[in-house]
Amino acid sequence: MGSRSKYTIQKINGMVNLLELAHALGPYAICGEGNVSAKAEDEYQTLFYIKASGTSLDTLEKDQLVACKLSGVPFDSLGPKPSIETGFHAWILREFNDIKFIAHTHPLKTMQVACSEQIWSFAEHRLFPDQVVRNGAKSCVVPYAMPGKPLLEEMKKSVLAFIEEEGYFPKLILLQNHGIIVASASAKECVASTMMCEKSAEIFVGAKILGQTNFLTEEQVSEIDKCPSEARRRKMYQ
Repeated sequence: MGSRSKYTIQKINGMVNLLELAHALGPYAICGEGNVSAKAEDEYQTLFYIKASGTSLDTLEKDQLVACKLSGVPFDSLGPKPSIETGFHAWILREFNDIKFIAHTHPLKTMQVACSEQIWSFAEHRLFPDQVVRNGAKSCVVPYAMPGKPLLEEMKKSVLAFIEEEGYFPKLILLQNHGIIVASASAKECVASTMMCEKSAEIFVGAKILGQTNFLTEEQVSEIDKCPSEARRRKMYQ
């Protein structure tokens, strides 16, 4: 009974957490846009679930989740089709062991920034401490590419370049003219980071309208990022 029973429990837990994540992010993706995925594993096998193509995050049901191998290939070739963006989910979940959940959404206020040249400034700078805590000292920008294989290839280049320069996987990935990706060890952190990104984008746009934007200095960002009290606050959503 052992291994089969354990695997089934993990599978069910992964599906429940993924549905909760999808429903929480529903307001940030309408008309069937956006997708979520979650890794499920035991000592025998690792797979992931992803939102089926043509479904909506806010109304996602258990039978609208597609089980895939880490290669991105569905286990059931005759079942619902996975999202066209399954490729980048598979790559992240396969290559970065600590990541268990991925959330890809198109938040309105963040899209204003992502559809402008200000996306680079938004990724490079920080405005307030909470933004540093939840979205990291910097964000990764992926230049626009069509969903599917083109986006996967562009993402690989951008994310790996970010890791080489910054030394860590980005807490927030900005997709130019497209949306955002948050990848984490917990569903709760994916929601918190998405919400913080949207809050930050609204403040960023408002500050730009009001005049000269007062960014935190690199020294201030570094101090916040390494502060023990902020580290404890960061763990609230892990």
